[in-house]
Amino acid sequence: MYNRTMNNNLREYTDRFTDFSKKSISDFILYNSGIEYCEPDYSYGPKRRDYHFIHFVKEGKGLLEIENQQIEVHENQLFIVPANVVSTYTANQQDPWKYSWIGFTGIESVNFVQTLLQSSKASFVMDCADASFYEKRIEEIIELNQNTFGSYFKINGIMYDIVGTLLGECEIETVNDHQTSPSFQAMRYMDLHYHDDIQISDIAYSVGIHPNYLSAMFKEEIGVSPKKYLTNLKINKAKKLLTESDDPINLIAGSVGFTDALSFSKFFRKEMGISPTEYRKDHN
Repeated sequence: MYNRTMNNNLREYTDRFTDFSKKSISDFILYNSGIEYCEPDYSYGPKRRDYHFIHFVKEGKGLLEIENQQIEVHENQLFIVPANVVSTYTANQQDPWKYSWIGFTGIESVNFVQTLLQSSKASFVMDCADASFYEKRIEEIIELNQNTFGSYFKINGIMYDIVGTLLGECEIETVNDHQTSPSFQAMRYMDLHYHDDIQISDIAYSVGIHPNYLSAMFKEEIGVSPKKYLTNLKINKAKKLLTESDDPINLIAGSVGFTDALSFSKFFRKEMGISPTEYRKDHN
């Protein structure tokens, strides 16, 4: 159960100028931003959101829990949470963090998140030179909190400056051929969207090539077909949830991209030879 107590240490801006349906088809657009100086042990999550977000830690430290990992994040670090990925983050009891954040969405936002994750030495966490810089820029967004056309463009301009500064600071100018290949991009797309009901055509569209061409290239470079990679990814995630949580089967089904427990159970039995319930029983 998550805890989000409103207090004087929280200031935020949420874009209400644009409908979310229009945000999702924009190239890159701000969803929200804010600044929060947390109380000791303050926690938020577990929660899944339909937009990406980045927190910049100016002072203190805390714990990020994501994808079965627990990562301590401290002063002058940032943590990235992709859209639709469940996360929990908790401020340290003795030295609670002070952070600012931006949330964003849009067609190009996935590529931006993938680029940052590729450059990260520790999954979802990166160093930054001066997190207070990002807080100051986000402060400008909050002060421009006006429901006008002009402020909308000014706010998104600041967001683009934040993104550009972050990419420049991380020295992300070029990446190696393996990282820029459609196969690698497709693999990262599946890593981030396995919990959605995605098809090979969706994956091919995300990297801009024909599904048949992607399948041939992916199998040559990765060693398995995109379909098999996605199947293995869903199965491995499901197995972890079955053995490491008490979540009901229908919730696990939704967590790995199925609309109902029956279709998930048929898929699981086909791949594993037993039902999800039997697997859970055998491995607990």
